[in-house]
Amino acid sequence: MTFRPGADHSPTIGDWIADQRDSGFVGRSTELSLFRSVLQGEQKARVLYIHGPGGCGKTALLNAMRALARQLGRATYSLDIKGHEVAPSPPGLSVTFVDDADRYPDPDALRDDWLKKLPASAVVVLAGRREPDIGWHRSGWEHVMVEIRLAGLSAQDSHRLLTQLGVPASVARYIRRKAAGSPLALVMAARAFLSGGTSASESDIARRVMAVVGNGELDPRFHQILHISAIARLTTPNLLASVLDIDPAPAFTWLAERSFVERVGPGLAPYALVRPALRSLYTADGREQDRQVLRQLCDYYYHRATAGDSLAAADLAYLIDSPVIRWGFRLEAASRYRATGARRGDRDLIDARMSHHDLADWWNLSRLYFEDPGTTVIVARDNNSAPVGYAIGFVPARLDGNILTGDPIGAACVAHAHDMVAATETLVWRDTTVLPRESSGRRPTDLYGHLNMALALRAPMPNLRHAIILAFGRESRVHAICREAGGRLVPKLHWLVNGREVSCYHIDWGPGGFHSAERDLVYRELQIVAPNRQTTADDVREALDGFLSDHALADSPLAVGTNDTDRTASARAVLRSAAEFALAGSPHAAQLRFIVDRRFFTTREPHARLARALMVSRATYFRRLEEAIDRIATYVVSQQ
Repeated sequence: MTFRPGADHSPTIGDWIADQRDSGFVGRSTELSLFRSVLQGEQKARVLYIHGPGGCGKTALLNAMRALARQLGRATYSLDIKGHEVAPSPPGLSVTFVDDADRYPDPDALRDDWLKKLPASAVVVLAGRREPDIGWHRSGWEHVMVEIRLAGLSAQDSHRLLTQLGVPASVARYIRRKAAGSPLALVMAARAFLSGGTSASESDIARRVMAVVGNGELDPRFHQILHISAIARLTTPNLLASVLDIDPAPAFTWLAERSFVERVGPGLAPYALVRPALRSLYTADGREQDRQVLRQLCDYYYHRATAGDSLAAADLAYLIDSPVIRWGFRLEAASRYRATGARRGDRDLIDARMSHHDLADWWNLSRLYFEDPGTTVIVARDNNSAPVGYAIGFVPARLDGNILTGDPIGAACVAHAHDMVAATETLVWRDTTVLPRESSGRRPTDLYGHLNMALALRAPMPNLRHAIILAFGRESRVHAICREAGGRLVPKLHWLVNGREVSCYHIDWGPGGFHSAERDLVYRELQIVAPNRQTTADDVREALDGFLSDHALADSPLAVGTNDTDRTASARAVLRSAAEFALAGSPHAAQLRFIVDRRFFTTREPHARLARALMVSRATYFRRLEEAIDRIATYVVSQQ
């Protein structure tokens, strides 16, 4: 590419028109503040790299930045990499905007042949749909480049934009909920209303949005792949192989190359701004097909959960449509928060935040658990690793009783769990708190579900049966979650802390535990009758005896899945997991595990040979065989 120097210019009528257009710009205050600080020399950065899917507002933000740069006395230029290049001349204070920067075929040349030659006072703003390539994060560029990933507009900014466009408040509320912060969806829905006087259908808006977002990137051959990615929390090769029974490599590669899809850990997910439109598009195209995909995903995740994949519980919860449950138990694939354990100094930082608000007494009780080894403490962090919320939970049977002497609320919850004879299979949600923002005192509303799901995933048991959850009297959404999950108030557990009423709910998720409750809720929303999972000890015995027979296991009540292969694998996973938990902890248990492995899991070793290997009599051997089977059966039945 050849760069031609451009000339500085005085403001034109076109600039004035642009300034008038941009005077109605809404939101993006954080991004504009960063840009201003770069222009004023308060940052080392000289390059801003803005990225996000089509329709996220990149062009509008670039226009607002141009206007701000001109207000601060900077000359502005645009560099068109598609063949009509106008590059800035080196001298003077300049700001150059490069749109579609990710489409340039040789980013090294962009950096080395052009950017490095600009004067130190120059500022460059690049924008594209894709993340900056690895070259921006090495060779010193990481010190001068700041990456800006555009998220959706807040509810407040969305409402301001719609009001500014002339949409009445009553209609704006409806559009705002459906658009999920997407500037493109907001503008298109507003235009549809203003031109016809009625709200456009959700599917019509979705088609218009995807026409922009997926321009030139959609392929009918991968229709099913995109449909799955619109629903699943995270799309992985294993998911595609299991649900579609295909070689996942070509499909996964195609999906990874879409500009509106991002890589998250081992999988892929549509950008949060795009997913609602993508989801609405496929729902409108075929409700029955959508139900089938949801059913397949639900069965796959349930199979993974029962096989010991802890994250599958988050994947199951992601399929739930209830807005109440989604607010209370939801882990986004690409969240702006990270959930970790407690770190040194967290308690002091939270102390400082809570001391300025009216929850000091409540926090003084909760802070006791931060250094207790028997408690699970989750801390949600922002991009700077600063705590923004925390969750505390414990299993009563595993808790050191000494800590309860300082917490009468926790002590009462533990006593209730013992009264239910459920101290080993109950998780007490002692506290889930979203910290107030330092500036406004408001709390992020999308963090509560993230904390709760992270706590459930890290609970020291494979599948929760009971939950005890505390709720402040005025936290109506927390009460709604507990009621929708089948919780009942425990009248004797009621307190007054910091002048606020605190109530307690008990949730019994049934013999199948948390995983079955999630699966059953998805089934109810799909109007599907959940299978009977009341597995008996005899069912477990028969499954053990037929462990090496694919046909026998596929027909077992322990099996789940959409085909014989998945059903067989799921039943084997249940039995192996049960043996791992039921036959552990002592030399005697290890001997029982040896019998089960050699008699059922690996070979059909003859009884006499196993007795000789253990150097015990046949009578002793058969007693131990029965004990091993009984332990596994008891564990499986308790978990179903």
